[in-house]
Amino acid sequence: MSTMATTSLTTRIDSELKTRLQRVAKLERRSASFIANQAIENLVEEREATRELVQTGLMLADKGVSISPEAIHAWMHGPEDAPFPE
Repeated sequence: MSTMATTSLTTRIDSELKTRLQRVAKLERRSASFIANQAIENLVEEREATRELVQTGLMLADKGVSISPEAIHAWMHGPEDAPFPE
């Protein structure tokens, strides 16, 4: 099992948020640092994925690729597992 190198990050958070974080950590029998690290990792992954999707959309738009508003509307209001329109 390999471990990743770690480093320190100092930040200020609201006192009530810190209390909530500590409560969650205690309930999950983890450190507040572990819970905060998970939250930061999830946020960073979400932001990276969003940025990648935006870049892909811009690239496709530059190539003239588009999906009709009707197809998007039907997809958004269709079944949850419906494939994205071509």
